[in-house]
Amino acid sequence: MAIATIAEFLSFAAMGFVLMAAVGIQALVAMFSSVPLTRRHVKECPQFNAERAYHRIRLVVVLTFILVCIAAALVVLFAPTASVLGFLLGLVLAFGVEIKRMCPDNERNRKSYECFYADCYPHFERQTAGWTPAALWRRLHPVSSSRTETKDPQ
Repeated sequence: MAIATIAEFLSFAAMGFVLMAAVGIQALVAMFSSVPLTRRHVKECPQFNAERAYHRIRLVVVLTFILVCIAAALVVLFAPTASVLGFLLGLVLAFGVEIKRMCPDNERNRKSYECFYADCYPHFERQTAGWTPAALWRRLHPVSSSRTETKDPQ
């Protein structure tokens, strides 16, 4: 019986970790990193569409909050106490692992912010900065494989 309880605890800890790592961290990054970056971009570029950026941040935070609350409510209602504690431990562990990512001065956050909120910039700035969808994809996912290089036909 004790081994089954430990197995349940660990499995629910893994579920909590995966849930928080998959969606919860995105909402926390949106709150703690994207909001300060939006303020900074508004100061640097007054034509930046802050309302669109804040709307997107609110959407991510609210939808993630609802999803995590529903999952937590289901765990609390249908799982024993040890499993609930394991689930909460998984949530906390995922938060602890990714805490550095929530800083607005993180280079990874700045790059992804510029790509995901590129449509909030004025149209002329998007064109001059090369923010086409393909260029944004290459910025986010650099490929160092020799397969992608094309050879010059002569």
